[in-house]
Formats: sequence, structure tokens, C-alpha cells
Amino acid sequence: MTTPKFDKDRRGEVDIYLGESNEQVRESMRQMLRGEGYRKTRTFNRMEDLLGAITEAPPDVLIVADDLHANSFQIVKDIRSFKLGTNPFVLITMMVSGENDTNVKRAMVAGCDDIMIKPVSPGRMLDRIVHFTFNRTPFIVTTDYLGPERRKPTADRPSKIRQLIVVNTVKDKAEGKRTSTAELARKVERCMTDVMASRLDSYGLKLVYHCNIILKAYDEKKVEKEVRDNLLISVSVLEEAAQIAKILGESKLAEVCIGLARQVEEVSEVYQTPTDAGMANLRQLTQAFAAAKAPLEARFSKAAAPAAAPAPAAKPATATPAAAPARVDPAAKGGDVTISADDLLK
Repeated sequence: MTTPKFDKDRRGEVDIYLGESNEQVRESMRQMLRGEGYRKTRTFNRMEDLLGAITEAPPDVLIVADDLHANSFQIVKDIRSFKLGTNPFVLITMMVSGENDTNVKRAMVAGCDDIMIKPVSPGRMLDRIVHFTFNRTPFIVTTDYLGPERRKPTADRPSKIRQLIVVNTVKDKAEGKRTSTAELARKVERCMTDVMASRLDSYGLKLVYHCNIILKAYDEKKVEKEVRDNLLISVSVLEEAAQIAKILGESKLAEVCIGLARQVEEVSEVYQTPTDAGMANLRQLTQAFAAAKAPLEARFSKAAAPAAAPAPAAKPATATPAAAPARVDPAAKGGDVTISADDLLK
């Protein structure tokens, strides 16, 4: 892929925040960035000062060292989760220790765009900023992750997660576009609507995943405590989905989710001897959730697009229920609804 030229004059419009406790490294990188045209580079040797600046005005690029603060990884995740700052989609590069791969994995799970092993070459840093300005990886959303999609779907490991093209203020400035604070807030709000809607998708996948386990146990007459655990997880999933639906202004969907949660909760109370009505509700649970969520699809912006589909995966053998089988999706894997570092490395 050919990377477009980043005009040096336009680099002067890019706001870069650099957090690094080592004075020598910090100053050499600041001088290097400013020397290459990134005149609006600010450096910080304390996380508290960096967070104060982020709260006042979001940068276009955030470069932060993993040892700047004991909670550096969680702070990055909080930025992505919109708990800190006003733009969760800022381009983030984390500089990590290369002694082991633990910090690399933690940076991935936090949602960084780029991860660089220390010591970081100034020239390499410049190249990576330009690369991600024009070739940013689409984001995905799961129940516990917001960040770049690094996984590659395969025939035996498909993914149904949507990919989102998120706000990229660095690219806007590289292309000579000016964005006011109010306009940026509107762009972020639109993207966050897509994020919340995608999170609902993930809750749907999580519901399917746990319903598969529950129904398989009942069909095979292997009803143990794990069944009740999965029923209670399903209740939590539906309740959390209701909260997101409320945020999105989807009151009817929120009501349906709460109603379904109460039905599943009733089954959990008598999970060893469920009623016929309770089992019928379980078998229709994922369909009912999908039907209630369907109207929300129209609200997706053009930024949201389905992930590329891999070759079809073979269906696993499952027992056939006697009546009204649930439309369980064998492509819904646990990794589609929760992200681990190992998932992102695959």
C-alpha cells in the first residue's frame, strides 16, 4: 500500500502529546518531531500533567511510555472507553519495554493503534506516524474492547464483528481539513453511536454463545451448575444491553431486553426442572433479541461496515431439539464477544 505524502507545512497543525519520564529520551524525541515539522509537540514527564492537557483539549496523536505511570495501560483503555478526554479515537502509540511480551499484550488489549518496543528509533517513530495517518486500521467493538481489529478471520475462525472507520483528526489535518471543536464533538458523537450499536451486536453474539451452551446441556440432559451460571450470565448480558439501548434512545429495545432478562431469570431459579414455557422462551431468546434490535440497524452511519467474510466454517455436530429450535450461530465464538491479548495476536 502506497502511503500518501504528508506535507511538512501541514504537520505543523498536528497536536502531539508525548508522555515519557526519561528526560533525555523525551527531549530528543521532542526535538526530532519538531525538526520534522510537528511544531505543536508537547512533552510531559508526569501522567497527571498529561491527563490535565488531554482534558483541556484532545491531541491528534498521543505517544505514551508504558512506565510513565503504574496504570498507563488502564489509562489508555479509559481514553478509549470515553472515560477520559473528549475524543476516544485519538491516534495512540505506546512505547513498551521489550523484556517480555506481557506489556505488548497489555497495550493491545488497551486499544493502542501502534506499539513500539524500546528503545524507539526517532526515524521509525516518524514513519509510523505517517503510516497510521493514512492507513489506520478499522476499529472493532466487543463487550470489553474498543480498538483496532488485528485479528484475521479464517474458515475455522470466522468473525461477525462490524468494523468501524473512526474519527481520524491527523488525517483530516494532513489533507488540509480544518475541524472546529464543535464539529469534532459531533463527529465523535456519531462514532460513539456506532460504537454503542456495535456493542449491542456483541451482546447479541454473547447471548448466542451462552444459549448454545445452555440448550446443548438441556438437549443432552447434562444439566449441572454450569447451566445456571450461563443463565445468569445471559441475564447480565440482557440487562447491560438494555442500558446501552437507553443511551441510544431505543426505549422499546430496552424494555424488551429487560423483559427477556426476567424470563431467563425465572428459568435460572428452577433450572433443573424448567417449565415448558421457560424452555420455549430460551429457544426463542436469541431470535427475540435480534428482532427487537433490527430497527437499530437503520441508524448505523456509513462508517459501520460488516467485516470481510471468510470461507464458510463447518458446522459442529449438535443435538436436535424436539421442537422450536433456536437459531444458534456456530460462527459466534467466545473471542467474538470478549478480546484477549492472544486473540489480537492471532
